[in-house]
Order: sequence, then structure tokens, then C-alpha cells
Amino acid sequence: MEKQNFNVKIYEACSDDELRPIMMCVHFKDGYAYASEGHILVKQSLEYHSIINPEILNGRSIHRDNFKNIMQFEIAECTEDGIVCKDADGRTAVFDYFDMKGESMPDFEKFFNGNEIKEVRFIGLNFKLINKLEKAMHNPIGIFRLRFQGNDKCVMIDVADIPNQWAIIMPALIEEGLF
Repeated sequence: MEKQNFNVKIYEACSDDELRPIMMCVHFKDGYAYASEGHILVKQSLEYHSIINPEILNGRSIHRDNFKNIMQFEIAECTEDGIVCKDADGRTAVFDYFDMKGESMPDFEKFFNGNEIKEVRFIGLNFKLINKLEKAMHNPIGIFRLRFQGNDKCVMIDVADIPNQWAIIMPALIEEGLF
């Protein structure tokens, strides 16, 4: 049986800061999943996942811990009330969507629009964040493409030949004299 579930660990890009519960979720909008911990942001098409009825996810969120647990099942089906999961032995579980308590989903899309590429002299990157992106993104070739927008601007990241998936990483603050 082919697994019908989330196939990429995008939850790895979520925050684990309990003081920012909305950042602890994978959010869904217009056929994309978004995950961020404040320094990195991943936007990934749901075409990389084989979950059943993904259109029901639009406007909903799943806590990172639930997302991780859902991935352990063979079948995951989106319903209006939550995600119904089944394993190979026929056991089932239902995972509720995250209750946003009246708050709206962050406007992640604004970070992906209107960014121009610029030449930069130096930039600092936190490799722990890049390691998170490696876990959170569909990357069969293991190589990221980086597009620099300025010394103090976010770096756009994608994987060559993998459409409809992008990430942003904020540069680390460093002194120019270090180089």
C-alpha cells in the first residue's frame, strides 16, 4: 500500500517556543504549507504530500507535534473536524486542527513578494538553521540554491528542479571586520 500522508518534515521549520504558539504550527493556505520559527520560513506546495483531501486544509493549522505524529501513519485524510489517520494494522487516530483562538494566520506571503537580488560583500548564516531547512524541505539532491538580497535582507532559498517550494533565512548579525 502506498503511503497517503504528509511526505516532507516541514514541521522541522516550526518554533518550539511555547510563548509563540502560532509559530509552533504548520499553516495551510491556497495549496501551500508554511512553517516558521522566526529566523527561517518555508513555503511548500502540497503537491509534495499525498494526504487525502488536502483542499480541506485551506485556512487551517496543525501543531508541529501533531504533524510529526500524523506522519507516522500510513493513511491521513483531512476532514472538516480534523485529520483521521490509520496505520497498517487498521488502528485509527484523529488529530484536531490547532485552535488559533481568534487570531489570524501570519501573512507569510509578504516575505516572498517583491524581493530583488543584490550583490553582497559579506553575509553571516547560522548553519543550525540551514540544517533545519534540510530536514523541512523536499531536497533529493541535497543542494540549496541561495539568492542574496543585501547584507541585512533575507536570503531566498530553493532547490533546483523542485518547483513550488521556497524558504527564507535571515542573515546572522556579524561585524564586517571579521572577514
